[in-house]
Amino acid sequence: MNNIFETNGLAGEAVNPIQQQYSDTCAIKSQQIILNEFGIDVNEEQLVQYSAEHGWYQGDGSGTNMGNVGNLLEEAGIPCTRQANANAFNLVSELSQGHKVIVGVDSAELWGNKFTAWWNDFYHGDTPDHALIVSGIDTSDPNNVKVIVTDPGTGEGYKEYPLDQFMDAWSDSQCYMVSTDVPVPKVVPGMDNFDYSVGHIPNVAGMDYSDFQIFNDISCGLPVVAQTDMDVMDYPVSDLYGAFGAVANGMPFNDIFEDYSFNQYLDTDITTDILQQTYIDNLDNINFYGISQPMEPVSNIEYSDFLNSSIDYFSSIGDTTSAILCEQQMMMLDYCDANNLNFYNSFML
Repeated sequence: MNNIFETNGLAGEAVNPIQQQYSDTCAIKSQQIILNEFGIDVNEEQLVQYSAEHGWYQGDGSGTNMGNVGNLLEEAGIPCTRQANANAFNLVSELSQGHKVIVGVDSAELWGNKFTAWWNDFYHGDTPDHALIVSGIDTSDPNNVKVIVTDPGTGEGYKEYPLDQFMDAWSDSQCYMVSTDVPVPKVVPGMDNFDYSVGHIPNVAGMDYSDFQIFNDISCGLPVVAQTDMDVMDYPVSDLYGAFGAVANGMPFNDIFEDYSFNQYLDTDITTDILQQTYIDNLDNINFYGISQPMEPVSNIEYSDFLNSSIDYFSSIGDTTSAILCEQQMMMLDYCDANNLNFYNSFML
């Protein structure tokens, strides 16, 4: 595991609540900011001492091992999930649920000269040396997506980076992220309209959250970067993001399985397992009262007819939630058709 530490000269003395006090406490400071948002009154100095006592921080410039990022949150009763090889869809998924996210990045690719950063990676390999908080993703312009970060190294609470620049910096840590499993409290700015009973925002970049879930599930079956037969690097997740934008703007969902190159890299076993879990998680939220759900093997065409009639019924009685989740299953059905899978065998057994 790489260590996350701060390069010298940019941290300085803390002049605001965001900026870290020491050159190698970016991970500790990121956790302190999140702890404060959860209503836990603790300062950086206290967390530095606590981390040192537990062997998570040495104070010698080596920073915090990536595997230990999140320990301070968990010690305070905030459960976390650690994930390597994550992608932009996974980031958006966590943020959509009100979770806080810390990532490991190469600071030079965000702050410094891009050529210098490339030169360093070429000779020394990927060098994640910094931790920061991803606060949001701005998709208002689909052709110019911005990642918004809270950076304890620079002391900036709201700094935007183009998605490709952020991904370059993030990929140096193998796209490692630590996310809280619970949303921040309502008192945190921006959370006053968050529906805690539902547990997520209603839509993502113009798409219903339930539809976004399908794209997130598909992304988990894709490599972030792939090498083609001609030794050229390809970016399947970026291609899927293009498909996401097209569907959000009205393109039929099933077209993405014909018109986009991500399909040649898709691991259907991984994606099907994750889609199956989404199906199970949402099934209880569909009120199949008055409708006899198929209890025996059916073909994809038969199940499509069932879903279409269910959507018509739920729409007629004003049950929007059930109708939307049936539409989500229609997207799963399109995925099955495109990959020669039987929906009943893949999801309902």
